[in-house]
Amino acid sequence: MSPEQLAFGGIYLPIFLVFLAGAGLIYLPLRFLLLRMRAYRLFWHPALAGAALFIIVLSLLLLAFGPWAGRV
Repeated sequence: MSPEQLAFGGIYLPIFLVFLAGAGLIYLPLRFLLLRMRAYRLFWHPALAGAALFIIVLSLLLLAFGPWAGRV
């Protein structure tokens, strides 16, 4: 098992799935907050804005806690 894999019940999963789940858990409250503030009406395409927000959250998680976190 390499550091890029996670053993869960005898099944090897890529560590990237953990980051995707973490980004999703951070993204959902942010999305709810933006919906409550009606901030999505400021964007031309709200779905693209949501996808961009998810990518930003995922990138920040990977930069902060990824396998190469201290090397950048």
